[in-house]
Amino acid sequence: MTTVKLKIAELRKAKGIGQQDLAEVLGVSFQSVSKWETGTTMPDISLLPSIAEYFNVSVDELLGLKPLRMREYIPSNTDNRDNWNGKTDKLYKNRKYFWNDDYLEFLVKHVWHIESPVDVIEFRCGEGHLGMKLLERLPKGSTYTGIDNEYFTDKAKLNFNNTELDAEFILSDIYSLDTDKKYDIAICQAALRHMNKPLEVLRKMADSVKKGGLVVCVDVNREFENDGLYIDDISYDYLCTAFDFHKVWKKELECEGRDYAIGMRLPFYMQQLGLHDIDIRMNDKVMYVNPDMQDYEEKVQDFIEIHGWDRSLSISDQEKAIELFMNRGVDRALAEAYIKMQSKIAEYFKNTESKKSFLKVQGLLITYGRK
Repeated sequence: MTTVKLKIAELRKAKGIGQQDLAEVLGVSFQSVSKWETGTTMPDISLLPSIAEYFNVSVDELLGLKPLRMREYIPSNTDNRDNWNGKTDKLYKNRKYFWNDDYLEFLVKHVWHIESPVDVIEFRCGEGHLGMKLLERLPKGSTYTGIDNEYFTDKAKLNFNNTELDAEFILSDIYSLDTDKKYDIAICQAALRHMNKPLEVLRKMADSVKKGGLVVCVDVNREFENDGLYIDDISYDYLCTAFDFHKVWKKELECEGRDYAIGMRLPFYMQQLGLHDIDIRMNDKVMYVNPDMQDYEEKVQDFIEIHGWDRSLSISDQEKAIELFMNRGVDRALAEAYIKMQSKIAEYFKNTESKKSFLKVQGLLITYGRK
């Protein structure tokens, strides 16, 4: 059984304040603080978040369940594909809101000028959604190869089963991919944002295409993405400023290599690798929803599930989220403000009596170059 050993005295002394000072901040008597420190009594459970916030520690650290100031970086491990297994069914719903079909067709025919059959390889193909869209617009005779782990390639195969499209799949981690075949097009979508070594992945993509082959990366700049949410009954200023992700992004870039601005850096990486005819387009898709739309209910539900607003976080889950933010240099108060904002949005969407209008700009940048 875990023993609780309050760290209030240790934290108070490190901060250089007396028992009376802490008592005044918390609105209790200095005798109460004294009793907490001697182990005679425990603070009321409702006070624990306030005490933890004041000392900028997690509740677990305050209770002695974790070592104080144990700030060893906790990796996200988003480039370990197996960590995604079974967790993306709702997240992958957003793929159907990534593209306007006419714009994808415009890219194929009028930007990339693809007039003859081509062989396409997609890195981190997921459920094969983009591959299917591409094959439907590429010249007849084109082929598609998707790379992913077994969980996702199985899902992709099921999606392709009821079509006559020419598709095959390779089970491989994209860092270790080794293929003798050279393709006409290598593409990835919303993948590099999760990779710890995006330049290495880009190099793999370039190696996989023929001379003159096309390398295409569809990805985001997180700042565009985070400012791209507008909800009609919630202040846009609040949505944009209630939480600043920069500390989180910079820490992840520093400690893991996961790049929040990968969408902006890609043309420079392509140039570094010797690709030519490099250019960038911005995907024109905006998810806009209002009550007059025929598929309004479906889009609202999809939107809620994509963002995780269909579930309530337990106290334990909230504390884990706060601890992760703090591990990336975010003050506890700011981390709690983020949790509060997410809860506010979730509550807004739970109220089914009022109709909702909102939009989401993905801000996907389409960067391409030739080998």
